[in-house]
Amino acid sequence: MAFYPLIKLHRLVEGYRGCFRVAGREILLIHENGRSYLIDSRCPHAGRSLANGSCDGKVLRCPVHGLGFSLNTMQCLEQPKFKLSHYPVAYDGDTLGVEL
Repeated sequence: MAFYPLIKLHRLVEGYRGCFRVAGREILLIHENGRSYLIDSRCPHAGRSLANGSCDGKVLRCPVHGLGFSLNTMQCLEQPKFKLSHYPVAYDGDTLGVEL
């Protein structure tokens, strides 16, 4: 596994959202309610980008079809057969990143 740095912690503010291409994957970083989440940036339902989806701190909604995904379980609320792929958040000093 290798550590890929994404963002300095001082830049990580409430409501932050950013997409990063890492090792051929497009990863969406969301920071809500003091927690950071790293997920595939594509909706598992239709493969559309989640980068502009709405988020209330607990549920991320796909901007295309409105499907909601729990940030705690990554499970789709309306269609449980869909689940977001996610990655563990890793830290190196004052940098948040992902290990792949």
